[in-house]
Amino acid sequence: MTLTPATGSEPNRPDGGPLAPNAPGTPTKTPIKLSTPQKLLVALALAGGIAIAGIGFVGSYHAVTALAYSKGFGSFSRVFTLGIDIGIGVFLAIDLLLTWLRMPYPVLRHGAWLLTGATIVFNASILWPDPLGAAMHGVIPILFIVAVEAARHAVGRIADITADKYMESPPLARWILNPAGTFVLWRRQRLWDIRKWSTVLELERERRIYIGQLRTQYSRWTWRRKASAAQMLVLSLAGDGMSIQDAIDLPKREAAKLAEAEDKRAAETRAKTEAEAEAKHQAELRNAEVEAKRRSEIAEAEAAEAEARSRTEAAAEALRLEVEANRRAEAEAARILVAETEAKLAAIARTEQDAEAEAELNRQRRAAEQARLQAQAARDAQDQTDAEARQQREQEARERAQRIAARATASASDSDSASDPNPKRNATSVSASGSVSAIGGRGAKKQAEVEAVLARLIEAADPKSYPLSEVMADFGLTQTTAYDRLALAQRLYAEVQNPKSTKTA
Repeated sequence: MTLTPATGSEPNRPDGGPLAPNAPGTPTKTPIKLSTPQKLLVALALAGGIAIAGIGFVGSYHAVTALAYSKGFGSFSRVFTLGIDIGIGVFLAIDLLLTWLRMPYPVLRHGAWLLTGATIVFNASILWPDPLGAAMHGVIPILFIVAVEAARHAVGRIADITADKYMESPPLARWILNPAGTFVLWRRQRLWDIRKWSTVLELERERRIYIGQLRTQYSRWTWRRKASAAQMLVLSLAGDGMSIQDAIDLPKREAAKLAEAEDKRAAETRAKTEAEAEAKHQAELRNAEVEAKRRSEIAEAEAAEAEARSRTEAAAEALRLEVEANRRAEAEAARILVAETEAKLAAIARTEQDAEAEAELNRQRRAAEQARLQAQAARDAQDQTDAEARQQREQEARERAQRIAARATASASDSDSASDPNPKRNATSVSASGSVSAIGGRGAKKQAEVEAVLARLIEAADPKSYPLSEVMADFGLTQTTAYDRLALAQRLYAEVQNPKSTKTA
């Protein structure tokens, strides 16, 4: 469900009414989107209103019908009761429809009220003089009227016809607490058509503040006599529903209007004077045009005579200039021919120079390319020689390492066999001491690793040239295993370098 309110939040104006529809700053209409709880409340209100109307109709129908029978209406009593109740419903329905269509007709609303009041009187008269019973008969119609008025107020706000007509009233608590002062403010609100009660309070607050300022400026008891006429005019205008600031600015606005009117009169006077001056100036211009026309005729005659003379002189001058131009053209053609010949010769010479320079550059390029190829061949030959020498050194180092490892294996085997006649124990001792053996499986892998490390040491001629980290990286060994291979290779290298000390040991 989407409803469109009359206006947005209205600005705080002294009269509490909305702005003009097309005035600058007019709030735009925004649709009201009801939430689910609000839709439920609307449905509940509609159902309750229908229920109140039905209950009131039934109760009123029986009571008024009985009253009509007692008053002698006879068989027309039922039609009479239906006519009253249906009339109330029709009047209220038409009033709501016209309100929605922005064509309110107050007579319908007042007629519905009159019929409802008559129904209340008819219902209450049955139990009269019992006040409680009479009041009980009047409750349901009053509830129905209140519900319909609430619906009409909502429809009027949606249709934008009560946005500038609804006038708020003082709250009940203010009537109770300050009835006299509230009546004064209520009277001012009605007299000067101030819509919002909050605006009335704000204007009264400004008026009291201004009176307090006058009392402070003059005195508490004599400020009315000592205040100027302009200050008392401000108070008088404030009592007429105008704000203090507007009342203070009113003389300025009036003075501005007078000044504007005076400026307008002065502008009209200046315009009249300027028009007269313009007419005089136009007359002078017309006289000047006549004189100028006469002078132009004389000047045209003189110009025709001068033109005839000038034509004769121009013909002679043109002939002379033509002869001079022909002579200059011939000289220029000869000069251009000479210049073109010289340019062609210079272009041929430049072409020959460029060809010689290009041939020389090509010879230099070929010589440089040949020298580069020779140098590249020399470098390749030197690299190949170095690689062969390096491979030979590595091969010799590997062969020497293998021989050293074989001798070490043989010497270890002989010494162990001589010291222990048990072959099994001898093999165990050789393995425990960490010497290199020639058996297959893991022993062959260890021998190959030791020989490779020993070859590196022999090639570098330095037992410390092969660090432990490189041994671990090259063979993928753990630190302990790599240290064992490196230590064994260093020991073998030391034995080769110092055979006597090794034998003594």
